[in-house]
Amino acid sequence: MKGKFYIESLPYEIELTARICHESARRMVESFTDEVSIDEFTVLDTIIARPNLSQADLARLILKGKAHTGRFLMALEDKGFIERHVEERDGKLIKVSSVTEKGLDLYNSIIASMKPSIKNFEAFMDENEIQGIITNLRNFRTAIEKVWDIAFE
Repeated sequence: MKGKFYIESLPYEIELTARICHESARRMVESFTDEVSIDEFTVLDTIIARPNLSQADLARLILKGKAHTGRFLMALEDKGFIERHVEERDGKLIKVSSVTEKGLDLYNSIIASMKPSIKNFEAFMDENEIQGIITNLRNFRTAIEKVWDIAFE
């Protein structure tokens, strides 16, 4: 830690930035729809980006426990945005989720509504800077997970 206090450290600055980013994303999603929460939108986005995930794999990707992830999946399924079905993998039956047409329509609508806000942000930083920050944050997160043996399952 460079400073004398935790509030002067890199982890604290990242924590504050993460809170602000989460709150701004929550507000943005809520301003476009009342059909999903920011967490449900994140699950929907992840399922679209990485299809055929098990609940455990999804939980690891979104850094939530399996129970929380299960609640998000149930809510999305109840609303008709995803379907869950059983697949066999390596001789085991696992439940996977796929996005319905209704879910894809909602997702595309939210993404289209977000584009002007994202453009404003991109005017502040160019793509190379953004990718550099993402890479550094992933490396930092991975290092912390290894040092403290942190896993969300």
